[in-house]
Amino acid sequence: MKFRLEWLGQYLPGELPDLATVRRRLTDVGFIVEGTEGEGGDAVLDVELTANRPDGMNHRGLAREAACALGREFRDVAAPAPAEGPVAAASLATVTIEEPALCSRYSARVVEGVRVREASAAVQGRLQALGMNPISSPVDATNHVLWDLGQPLHAFDLDTLSKGADGLPAIVVRRARAGETLVTLDGVERTLSPEHLVIADAERPVALAGVMGGLHTAITPSTTRVLLESAHFSATAVRKTARLHGMHTDASHRFERGTDPATTVEGLNRVTALLVADCGGTVARGVIDTLAREIPPKVVKLRHARLVSFLGMDVPFARCVEILTALAFGVAEVEPGVLSVTVPSWRIDVDQECDLIEEVIRVVGYGALPEALPPPFNPTWSEPILAREDRARDLLAAAGFVEACSYSFVSADENAPFVSAVEGSAPVISNALGEPFTTMRSTPVIGLLRAARHNVRRGLSDLALFEVGRSYALVAGHPVESRRAAVLLHGRRGTHWAAESRPADFYDGSGAVAALFAGFGAASPELRPATIPFLAPGRSAEVVADGVVVGWVGVLSGALATAWDLGEAVVADVDVAAIPVPPPPSNVEMPSRFPGSDVDLTVTHPLTMAWKTLESAVRNGAPAELLRVDAKYLWRGAGVADGFVKTTLTVAFGSQERSLGRDEINRWRDEAARRLLLVPDTAVDGIA
Repeated sequence: MKFRLEWLGQYLPGELPDLATVRRRLTDVGFIVEGTEGEGGDAVLDVELTANRPDGMNHRGLAREAACALGREFRDVAAPAPAEGPVAAASLATVTIEEPALCSRYSARVVEGVRVREASAAVQGRLQALGMNPISSPVDATNHVLWDLGQPLHAFDLDTLSKGADGLPAIVVRRARAGETLVTLDGVERTLSPEHLVIADAERPVALAGVMGGLHTAITPSTTRVLLESAHFSATAVRKTARLHGMHTDASHRFERGTDPATTVEGLNRVTALLVADCGGTVARGVIDTLAREIPPKVVKLRHARLVSFLGMDVPFARCVEILTALAFGVAEVEPGVLSVTVPSWRIDVDQECDLIEEVIRVVGYGALPEALPPPFNPTWSEPILAREDRARDLLAAAGFVEACSYSFVSADENAPFVSAVEGSAPVISNALGEPFTTMRSTPVIGLLRAARHNVRRGLSDLALFEVGRSYALVAGHPVESRRAAVLLHGRRGTHWAAESRPADFYDGSGAVAALFAGFGAASPELRPATIPFLAPGRSAEVVADGVVVGWVGVLSGALATAWDLGEAVVADVDVAAIPVPPPPSNVEMPSRFPGSDVDLTVTHPLTMAWKTLESAVRNGAPAELLRVDAKYLWRGAGVADGFVKTTLTVAFGSQERSLGRDEINRWRDEAARRLLLVPDTAVDGIA
């Protein structure tokens, strides 16, 4: 953005500052001067301005910063009140604000008897230095004030505004009505909607608020009566209107970032003075100043001790006061070392204490900050669910799974089979990027299926994938997110590097779920046979903990596996937050110094028999020395009848107090075998 040195100098009393010094000091305080053109007062500075500093996008605002940076006096140039005629402005036009949230203030003046001419040479010279072509005095005057004060203005031909019921030309700030159109000054007809804030007369829109005026009400050589507009619009409203129409103007550039609500009348007075000086005319008495909403000043507390601690260096208290005062902040010491700072209306970027600290250090100079490493940060608390998710990732990675990261957005077709995986309906994206991203997923398994298909199509079919992510649902109209741990197994699975691999099956999936629970120190979940639409019948189960269903595991249904171009795939999904993690132990039990002993029992039983049935038979009536019961092998095939399976159980015994004798271990083993024989349809085939 370009600025003329002579123009800046009008706010800096005394000799015009040196160009090189201005360039260096403005850059030091955050207004980077990328280059300069010309010399002396005619020199032009090209300044890079960040979006949070709209107050610097005009000569007065940048001059205020230059004065503070250079240690010079800043002197505002007051706008003289124009000589007014006897006719009141309020008797010539009316202003109504229907959207106070989007327009807090609208000020207007009326000038009659105007003869449109060129602007003065001084105004034209300044605008040309900034790269603009002069048009006419009314237009050039509004542009001059915009670059001088940062207040966008607009001039209407008063005689082209439709009259209201009172017979006066009307200005109405409102939302556009659906289907309304407006031909803007660039000659483009634009279709409007209620999303657009417009300036209208009594019948139709005449300008896009804060963006561009309409062609029908523009100033022409035959214009004799002018209504000058100076308003404060919502940055969000102007940004939305400009984006929807693909427009960008000098006015919208400032309104989108925020303008000073207190400058509307001052801007009017300045532009009126320029207009009358060039075009003559009589200024109607008074300003039509409609204030729809007060914007109270911001007051922020600054603690000197906090500033010193934050910066890691001492800036004297008096120096802090001096800097803030030079930047036009209102400063009052409310208690020793504490300032109550009133923020100027044009500084929309200052809201909290750290903003004031930044104001001080940028003027002192970032180079003055001491070179020191920051102190170590050791958080004393973290979100428990995040720790659970990290633990789940560690456990599944340790079990041989590879982590996948997938989008939460899926297509409606991909998600449809899994809608029953969560309670509620699937959320649909209103502004989706495209068809594959229209729906929030019901389970992370969908992302794993995408990854599996991608790998299988490229020849890698032996897969063990997991993702710790989220599922989404709408329950009674409210969005609900669940933290999930999902796994997918496809192809062959090896249990040991030296063992022959075998196809992954239901038990690999259920084992991964059990390992996840065990890694959290939770009791093994119950796997309850269930009919789940997207899983194969007879090879699926609900994961139940403390009587609550917290997930599911099983073989993907044949139809779905085919749709995903996969063979048989095992999938599982568990709610990480629902795993019943026990409290940490209050003491630690030392491992026994006496060796234990393991025995194996091979049992033939119906395939439909639950693991709990076998485990309970071994544990009921067992001695206190029984430590654990695990499933070691499963066998179906030769020698096993259809509908049955051989399971080898490992039963471990041990004691903290003594070594166990072989005779008592054999006795306990035989008693366990007899209890297993009491289970219906069960036979004990081997003891080791």
